[in-house]
Amino acid sequence: MSTDLVTARRERVLDAMTAAGVDVLVLGRQDNAGYVCGMRRLWTAGTRPFGAGCIVVGATGRVHALSSWDDGIEPPMSFDDLYPLTWNPRIMAASMAAIDGLAGAGRIGVDELTPSFDRAAAHFAPDADVVAADDLMAGVRRHKLPGEVEAIARACRAAWVGAEAALNAGESADPVASAIEALAARGVTVPSSGIRAERRGDGLSVDIGVIRDLYEGGVGGVFVDGRRAGSTALADACRDGATHADLAAAATANDWLVRGLGMGFERPVIGPQVGLGERLEADMVLSVTDGNRRDVIHVTASTPVVLSARP
Repeated sequence: MSTDLVTARRERVLDAMTAAGVDVLVLGRQDNAGYVCGMRRLWTAGTRPFGAGCIVVGATGRVHALSSWDDGIEPPMSFDDLYPLTWNPRIMAASMAAIDGLAGAGRIGVDELTPSFDRAAAHFAPDADVVAADDLMAGVRRHKLPGEVEAIARACRAAWVGAEAALNAGESADPVASAIEALAARGVTVPSSGIRAERRGDGLSVDIGVIRDLYEGGVGGVFVDGRRAGSTALADACRDGATHADLAAAATANDWLVRGLGMGFERPVIGPQVGLGERLEADMVLSVTDGNRRDVIHVTASTPVVLSARP
């Protein structure tokens, strides 16, 4: 991941903090923390409790991360901006209190919250109001930078590596195992929406979603004789200004879904009974599912661009 992209994302977050009157951001979700500082955590199959995984201080413009290693760290962030892993809340509070600009914060934004963090904040930033910042981060991530679009396209190409391996698996082979093996050989081992491949008569139903360099890519469909079936009408309707009614009219299946895509599941979320007031905007990137077919679409000022086209 390029330093320029990490820096551009960080500047977006700092600008949003200024606009919202937030002095410090405390982020616990991996996607939000990754967006700000570019660091990758070890992937686990379970959920994670909230923890102060990343701290952004508006007054200094610096980002601090909860980590004992500096993999993924990009300048101007350095090893000195890390604070140590611990299960002891007293040690954690002391580490946070030592961060320049945190103690004097008037408003601290958080993307999640636990009672223990709320109590700790009263000690290391006694004059601060703790406010929700999940909408702030969702707004920043809603529109993608050019570098993000390129990263998502690379992740989609990785998903196709798995899809092609599943399609080429012999009759006696497990297509899912073939896809996983091919992806692992490319260093892609973190799933997003999962890896599914199921034989259906003469065809193979495939849906693969993976994370590469923090960004999600995916593709899905029913393949017969190596060719993907299904309508592209819903993907074609994903244009700047498109409404829920426009998308519903274009969908050919009852179980259609249009959702934001980037570092995982993002806004907007539009389906038969959700997102009725949403309107698509240029620079969104969307996962578009219509029945069995799924594509990743970049909404532009003109025609939509298919990022998940077959390489």
